[in-house]
Amino acid sequence: MSQPNAITDIRRDLVALLPRLRGFALTLAASAPEADALVRDVCAKAIQKSHHWKGEGRIESWLFSMMRSTSVETRKKRRAETTVDVRKSAPSEHALNASPLSSLPDGLASAFLLGDVEGFSYKEAAAILGISSDVFAKRLCAARLRLASLGMDTAERRA
Repeated sequence: MSQPNAITDIRRDLVALLPRLRGFALTLAASAPEADALVRDVCAKAIQKSHHWKGEGRIESWLFSMMRSTSVETRKKRRAETTVDVRKSAPSEHALNASPLSSLPDGLASAFLLGDVEGFSYKEAAAILGISSDVFAKRLCAARLRLASLGMDTAERRA
């Protein structure tokens, strides 16, 4: 018995979108392994919920929204399950391998990635992040300013 075309299409689209999904996951997760786990979880959910995808709009929006909500759920579970003594914890891989994008505060990196890297409109990106377009515009502006200031610091050190 063959699988429906919708599932096959979503699987094909997922494979093509894996690099973009991982890039967004890196802005939401604390480390690369956590980002990879988030991508795996979202891909599994997308396949399971493929019957919900109506083919309207961009599939990336649907997947990125799913990723954001999965990330929030994961953080809530982690907070409820563990309490970490910050003084005893080792620096995360994310902190050790900090890039300009990963050094942005929560929310700013995701806004920058969706707006300037992925090219979503303010309205689409705001919907993915679950915020208003005005808040998205403010976060994107703050991210651009922060990255510009980091670039200036790097250029001054090289001179």
